[in-house]
Amino acid sequence: MQETLLIAVDASEHSDKIAEEGCKLAKLLSANTLLLYVSKLPDIAEEYLEFGGSSPTSLKAEKQVKIAETVTSKLAESVRASGVQCEVVLESGDPAQKILVVASERNVSMIIIGLRGLHGIGKIRSLGSVSRRVIENARCPVLVV
Repeated sequence: MQETLLIAVDASEHSDKIAEEGCKLAKLLSANTLLLYVSKLPDIAEEYLEFGGSSPTSLKAEKQVKIAETVTSKLAESVRASGVQCEVVLESGDPAQKILVVASERNVSMIIIGLRGLHGIGKIRSLGSVSRRVIENARCPVLVV
């Protein structure tokens, strides 16, 4: 069975580096890649969604889908150009939870995720909350880029 690496990306500039490192590792392991983008849902309680009508929430969701498609299209093209097979998966919801669910459902060999999280004056790097939750709960190795 061929190994599959899950590469979790977002719309940050760092996603290029995450995809690049995932691609390098996939080539070394002769693995396929699964490029995952999770759009975070707006933090609106269910009972209040009806008051917003369709405009704010659906417009935000439409923009998120467009951004996700643009980001993953660019990154997948780059990965495929290097000779690595790449499948794109777009999800919405809690990013850490979705990354873990997709990793489990697809039985991936490794998750590759970004460090994220700049605090204070921007010079102190710390592990972001999504990365931390994925590391703590993943059933497979996690590479933090």
